[in-house]
Order: sequence, then C-alpha cells, then structure tokens
Amino acid sequence: MKALTILYDANCRLCCRIKGWLQAQSKYVDLDFIAAGSDAARKRYPQLDHASTLKELTVVSDEGNYYRGAKGWLMCLWALREYRGWAIRFSSPDLMPLARRFVVKVSSLRFRFGYQAPRTERY
Repeated sequence: MKALTILYDANCRLCCRIKGWLQAQSKYVDLDFIAAGSDAARKRYPQLDHASTLKELTVVSDEGNYYRGAKGWLMCLWALREYRGWAIRFSSPDLMPLARRFVVKVSSLRFRFGYQAPRTERY
C-alpha cells in the first residue's frame, strides 16, 4: 500500500484541523484528502454511500479497501511514522473497543466546535 485517501468533512472545523495535523506528520504512506460528499468524491468513488461519509470518517486504500470510523482513524495513524505502533496496539482485539469508544466520543463532540461556511471546490 502506497497511499490512502481520506474523505473528511470539509465544513467541520475539527476535521479541518485534524487534516492539517495529519498533513504535517512524517508518513510511511501518502495521504490524499477529498471533501466527503463532494463531486470529486462521488466521481472517484461512485460505489460509496456518500451521505454516510459525512457522518463517519472513511479511508480508502490504493488497493481498494475501505475503512470507516475507528478503523479509518487507525489507518490514518498507521500511515504516520510516529504513530504506527499506536495504531497496531489499538487494533488488537483487546483495545479495539476502547478505540471505537474514543472515536464515537470525539465524533459526538465535533459539532461543538461548529461548522464553517461550506467551501466551494476549485479544480
């Protein structure tokens, strides 16, 4: 695997901050970002339920595998040099429930950070 595409909510301030943080990290795997629900996302991944990608982080590998929610977040960490070990630990059967609870909690709080005006896409 050489690249992951992350479908993120471009109107969520928290999502955009996390995107910036991910972009700044040293990586093993390239990360590409596409606004969830956008025309670009619909064109590139017509088979996805695009309404659900706005509710739950979706990560797509260059091999065609899809990861959602906690598994998507763990894939993002797995791509980063400093966090791959954490991703592997939290993907274990013992810790995956904790990772899921954490992601659900953060996702529920993201609306408290507010939304910004929808962006217009430029190509």
